[in-house]
Amino acid sequence: MLLADATFFCATFFITYAYALYPLGIWVLARWKRQPPPPPLALDLCPEVTVVIAVHNEAGRIAAKVANLRALDYPQDRLHILFVSDGSTDDTADRIREIAGVTVIDYAQRQGKAHALNTAMTQVDTEVVLFCDVRQMADPMALRHILGRLMRPGVGAVSGELVHRDPANATSAQIGLYWRYEKWIRKSESEVASVVGATGAFYAIRRKHFVPLAPDTLLDDFEIPMQIVRQGLRVQFEGRAVVYDELQKDLAGERKRKVRTLGGNFQSFARHPWLFSPSSNPICLQFVSHKVCRLAVPYAMILALFSSLLSHTALVQTAAAAQLVFYAAALGGRLIPALARNRLISFAGVFLELNWVAMLAGIQYWRGRLDTRWEKT
Repeated sequence: MLLADATFFCATFFITYAYALYPLGIWVLARWKRQPPPPPLALDLCPEVTVVIAVHNEAGRIAAKVANLRALDYPQDRLHILFVSDGSTDDTADRIREIAGVTVIDYAQRQGKAHALNTAMTQVDTEVVLFCDVRQMADPMALRHILGRLMRPGVGAVSGELVHRDPANATSAQIGLYWRYEKWIRKSESEVASVVGATGAFYAIRRKHFVPLAPDTLLDDFEIPMQIVRQGLRVQFEGRAVVYDELQKDLAGERKRKVRTLGGNFQSFARHPWLFSPSSNPICLQFVSHKVCRLAVPYAMILALFSSLLSHTALVQTAAAAQLVFYAAALGGRLIPALARNRLISFAGVFLELNWVAMLAGIQYWRGRLDTRWEKT
């Protein structure tokens, strides 16, 4: 059973690289290259900024979002707010028009977020554009921290940090743990070279570097930053530019969000083969290690399980038993809610769910079943 053993060890190494070796390696490099964070941009140096927010049926959130933006520690005469109402069927556009000093682009037929952003950018004439979502609330200093990095030479985009409020249950806590793990990797990538994508809830770019999106693009907050990387500029992460959001309280809600997000990765990979070329993508190794390998992990998990079950080597057989216990714990947490309150069982359930969703997203994309519109989750 040498083939089974070799398959098991190769699959295990691949999983370990994707989830441990690459994150640790990029963290070590980041510690070596780390520099003091820049101060927030001085008020007298603040450029004019247009805040672009695409919305669909968000009438109830408009007033709070505008109030939050106007509470930013930023010269308000240099901050312009532009909403795009993407085929809203409620009174979203009317609510926006009621607010003095806020602009809205409104059209009847829903086209999707990418179309909304493209439409907005045809009317933006400021040096800097801040993309954000309507739901999350930003810290007052968030924009000045973003611009403290963005205005430095060689930087084309800066992403803020999405902070989740206290989790409501064990499942939320494990989803939150996974998100903190992701942010840890992004911070290290930013120190070394560039982040692979941005936090769509709050990130800024220089207008001149914007590349229009295909109208049905799923991951605008991946493709816009990566097109900027392609131009030879850095995309950085600013952990002090904080925006707040609520965690999903169950796996069903997280599944809906992740299927669309991960499906968008497959869409971007298929449409932009230059991402896989070191001559076109300056952060090709980071991209493959962070994005591509993670999507391939579920298949490596299947190989690791079945190859270990076929092995006659004691060590590999022990690993097979450990895998079965892990999967049984995850299944038990799904079938018996009381078990899911245990942190280890909850972790097993969330880990297995996220990898299953990665497979499901790929299947749905290749079968043409992903909706290009964005939905509330």
